[in-house]
Amino acid sequence: MKLFTVAIAALLLLLSSCKKNETNSNSTSVVGTWEIQSAQNGMMPTVYYSSAKDSILKFAAMTYMIYSQGSLVKSGTYTIVNDSSFDALVVPGGQFTHRIIYDGDTTSYKKFFQITGKTLTIVSGVFALDYGSETRYELVPDM
Repeated sequence: MKLFTVAIAALLLLLSSCKKNETNSNSTSVVGTWEIQSAQNGMMPTVYYSSAKDSILKFAAMTYMIYSQGSLVKSGTYTIVNDSSFDALVVPGGQFTHRIIYDGDTTSYKKFFQITGKTLTIVSGVFALDYGSETRYELVPDM
């Protein structure tokens, strides 16, 4: 009985020490409410945001809303397509293979995204020419 108790305790300890893998970089579902965490544009230093609701992205199945300082500033439709043409020289291959297209506008800079755990990262532009941008959002409970 003593050996059984020790075995159960060891098993529980082993299971509690396992870290859940939250990486889901293949996810194409952006549905939810995302709060800005940081933004970096070109050669400018990264700007970090407090949780003051500076900028919120809300995605439903086919629509989006962008809020700034609590006010709706833009809304419309979006689509997600597979696109592996993002070549930033700063990310390993196989990442940022999904592109989000707002309001059917396929002529503006391509915006690629990746979801890792509860973080949505959107990149755009050409980093090698110093005009790439990266914005990170955190998934928050629906507001």
